[in-house]
Amino acid sequence: MDRMAGSFGSGERARKITDEPQLIERPEHPAIIELAAYLERLRGDREMPDRADIQPSEIARLLPNMIIAEAVNGGADFRIRLFGTALVTLLGEERTGKLLSEFAEESSAFSSENPESVQRRWLFVTQRAFFGRKPVFLKVPFAASGRLYMVGHCLSAPLTAGGSEPAQTIGAMFASRVD
Repeated sequence: MDRMAGSFGSGERARKITDEPQLIERPEHPAIIELAAYLERLRGDREMPDRADIQPSEIARLLPNMIIAEAVNGGADFRIRLFGTALVTLLGEERTGKLLSEFAEESSAFSSENPESVQRRWLFVTQRAFFGRKPVFLKVPFAASGRLYMVGHCLSAPLTAGGSEPAQTIGAMFASRVD
């Protein structure tokens, strides 16, 4: 196992933690580190960056792995405005335009999950960033047949939309293989 996946273990532990993303203090994946630094630079002396500050051309290589979600009903749910093509391929579902509460199972990544557990996990992470008003970093194990085979490195961060309150979140996931 590589050092990034080592904290998850294997076998039963890998299956169990699939429903329990591991929150981490700071990002470990180079692309997540890059995106976090970009958002921090945009934030400046404000509490959160504003959606209008983001220049897609400055982060073009990260876009296939990114997600932007808009709060619905004060953050009770979120509508996906951008769901990158790499995420579609990885998770097996186009989610642009969907609410988090409409997500289906992640059949290509998690063999035993149902839609409710997928929705619960995505909502937990998104709400934690939105209501916490700061970025959240995590690692998510991908396991099949009791074997850990990939680790998703993730970021979710709040964005304002012309004001001082969070209105959206921006995030990304990059998967690395476990050797």
